Amino acid sequence: MPRRTFLRFTRAQLLDQELITRYLLSLSPEQLHRDSSVFPKMASRPFFGNDAPLELEVGCGSAEQLCHLAHQLPGCNFIGVDIARKSLEKAIELAARLELSNIKFLHADFQHMTPLLIPQSLQAVYLHFPDPHLKPKCRKRRIFNQAFLDTLDSTLVPSGTLSVMTDVEEFFLDMLQIIEADPRFIKTHPERYLIGFSGTVRSHFQRLWEDYGETIYRFEYRKR
Repeated sequence: MPRRTFLRFTRAQLLDQELITRYLLSLSPEQLHRDSSVFPKMASRPFFGNDAPLELEVGCGSAEQLCHLAHQLPGCNFIGVDIARKSLEKAIELAARLELSNIKFLHADFQHMTPLLIPQSLQAVYLHFPDPHLKPKCRKRRIFNQAFLDTLDSTLVPSGTLSVMTDVEEFFLDMLQIIEADPRFIKTHPERYLIGFSGTVRSHFQRLWEDYGETIYRFEYRKR
C-alpha cells in the first residue's frame, strides 16, 4: 500500500451506522463507573474473537500509524483509544478504506478504563503526542505518571513494550525521569532517548509539529 494512501485523509466523510458499529465502541465515564461489566474486557478474544497478540494506542487521534501497523501485521490485533470523536471518525474511515478486520476504536478516556484492563493482555502500548498540560495547575491531569506505569506493569506481557513520543522537551524529560526511576522497565535502545521518527507513516500530530520545525523526542521501554 503506497504511503500516500495512508496520508490522504484530511477530513472524515459522513459515516454510515454499519461502519460505526463495526469499528467503534463508546465508553462514557458514567457508564464505566456505574457498571463496567457491560463492556468487553481489554483483550483480543472479546473484541476480535481470537487470541492474537493485542496492541493499544492511548490517544490514537486519526490513527494513521495504528492503521498502518494493522495493515502490516494482520496476525496482530490493535485498539485505539481517544476522547475526540471527530478524530476517531477519520480513523474509522481509514480502517474501512483499508478493509482492516484487526482494529477497533474506543471513544473513551483511558484514565477511566481501569476496570476493563486485565493482566498480561497487551503486547505493546503506544503513547504518542499526549496532551502535555504545561500549565502548573493542570499537570496533575497528565496521563503519564506512576499510576500509569503501575497499570502497564500489570497489563503488559513479559517483555511487552511502551513507546512514547512528543514534541515538548520539558514534558518528555519529565516522563523520561519517571520511567528511568522504575526498575520494572528497561530501555530497548542504547541511547538515553531517541530523536525523530522515520517510520513509513507519520501521524497527523507528527506531521503538524515537524512541519513547524519542532523536534520529536521519543523512547521505548520494555517490561522486565
